[in-house]
Amino acid sequence: MSKGFNLNLKNSNVMTFEQENDLFAGQSIKLNFKLGDKQFDLEFKVGQDVEWAKKCVAEKLDCGRNEFDLIYEEKVMPEFFSLNDIPNLKDQSSVQIRMKM
Repeated sequence: MSKGFNLNLKNSNVMTFEQENDLFAGQSIKLNFKLGDKQFDLEFKVGQDVEWAKKCVAEKLDCGRNEFDLIYEEKVMPEFFSLNDIPNLKDQSSVQIRMKM
């Protein structure tokens, strides 16, 4: 009986997800998130999307990604935007977290 393919995943010509992400996602950006009196920083790559940022915030808050919106300059950050698609968003920008009722 065949045991399947033996994949050579240690090939130096094959990048890991982390290596590929570092290469293509761009420079790092640290954002400051605020929810009431709670405040924390998270670091991302500018090519990552808002959906990924919401996932990371949800893990930090121990809640679901759909339970809140991220607000920057009084506007909801659309999940399908990359962080570099948000005008004026830069390193150390402050992003408000608004919980949904």
